[in-house]
Amino acid sequence: MTQSQLSMNFWVEAAVAAVATALFVLSALMMIKKRHRDAALWHVLLGAAIYGAIFGIVIGFIIVPLRAVLMDGDLPPHVAAVSGFGVLAIMIALRRGLIGRLPFLGPQVKSYRRALLRRTIEVAEAELARMTLKTA
Repeated sequence: MTQSQLSMNFWVEAAVAAVATALFVLSALMMIKKRHRDAALWHVLLGAAIYGAIFGIVIGFIIVPLRAVLMDGDLPPHVAAVSGFGVLAIMIALRRGLIGRLPFLGPQVKSYRRALLRRTIEVAEAELARMTLKTA
């Protein structure tokens, strides 16, 4: 692979990370209302940006290149399987709240996750109320 191809891949990977970050922030702006938050709006948005950036970096710089290498057939099957499990473990760890345990990123990410959880509970309760049978 030439240097120009590598730098092109870098821009694609960085764009994937930036788009993921922007999507997390935009979804937080549109979906999380004041009643869902217990912290200032900027805390929630910064937490969404951090969360989105980390997910975007994992997707852009790990999953996308891994997919490209797998599609080329350059990796032996046993290495491809191990790397796939590694990516799965990283995504599960991030989804389970590993970022919230970091001391310098934790407060903002926790405020975002709390607000998102409150919104999810509100939506689930509304859905459950709509599906519950009315007794006379």
